[in-house]
Amino acid sequence: KIIAIANQKGGVGKTTTSINLSSCIAQKGKKVLVIDIDPQGNTTSGYGIDKNELDYSVYDLMLGECSVYDCIIKDVIKNVSLIPSNVDLSAVEIELIGKEHKETTLKKEIDYIKDKYDFIIIKC
Repeated sequence: KIIAIANQKGGVGKTTTSINLSSCIAQKGKKVLVIDIDPQGNTTSGYGIDKNELDYSVYDLMLGECSVYDCIIKDVIKNVSLIPSNVDLSAVEIELIGKEHKETTLKKEIDYIKDKYDFIIIKC
């Protein structure tokens, strides 16, 4: 199952929901991938990952500078893996101007790995 947690308004609990939901699902023994698609990267830092020291992030993935396998940080907690984010993501829209099929880039990458996880939670 793929679950997107999204809301235009800030401060409504998207980060808290994504962290708590993924942690609870993982505690039941399910494999979870969390994809942080927020330039603030609070879900990333909420799992104890320094968002300023990333080798690769969802930004690099969207630009095709790495594979989805390169981006995944495995077992940030038991049964939870993460594709992290940071402030670089705020520039991705400009970087993708003129690129064909940009709207499906993330979907194509998720298709490679979706069978490895019981749940994918996308924090928008």
